[in-house]
Amino acid sequence: MKKGIVTGIAVLLPLIPLTAWLMSSWDEFSAQLGFWFYALYVPARSFGLLGFVLMFYQFMLASRIPALDSVFPRAQQLKTHRTLGKIGGVMILCHGLFMLIFDVISLGAIGFTFEKLLGIIALFLLINAVIAAWFIRPLQLSQKAWRGIHILAYLVFPIVFVHAILIGTTVRGYAPVRWLFIVLLAAYVVILVRRLIANPFAAKPRPADPRS
Repeated sequence: MKKGIVTGIAVLLPLIPLTAWLMSSWDEFSAQLGFWFYALYVPARSFGLLGFVLMFYQFMLASRIPALDSVFPRAQQLKTHRTLGKIGGVMILCHGLFMLIFDVISLGAIGFTFEKLLGIIALFLLINAVIAAWFIRPLQLSQKAWRGIHILAYLVFPIVFVHAILIGTTVRGYAPVRWLFIVLLAAYVVILVRRLIANPFAAKPRPADPRS
């Protein structure tokens, strides 16, 4: 019962603001923009929002939160953590690629701004973490390298938040999306402070099989 409730909340949390944004976008832009807006821009923004939420879930599942530990076995949390990391990484990658292609088609060029640079930095850090998790065996990463990559991945969430706020098209323009980002950032800060107090960077064994 508890598992079903938690899972349902996790699914609905991003879908409600995403649906509100899609409906507002349709009403606002349907008469003004053409095929590429719906083929690239809308999917890119959707991937960005969903990827942001999955990054937060991934962070939560790796943080040893007592409330989650009382509902889900630790092994299941770690397995889901790895799966969401891969899915979220692909979504964020698609977000960036689709937006760049849309810029080329609609503007004739790629406009590099500070906020877009933040997005590229976050994408680079996230891809490193996903590759480290996916190919940990063939890469034969040392424990120090593996932990360093994952510690840097802690920067992805706040960088993506600032990126989204500065660009502002979706986050600042639509209240449900804006409040979702604010609530998740506040929760991220609380969890991170708790982890820092608990000294999360002390040496721990690297997972032997990230696919298990």
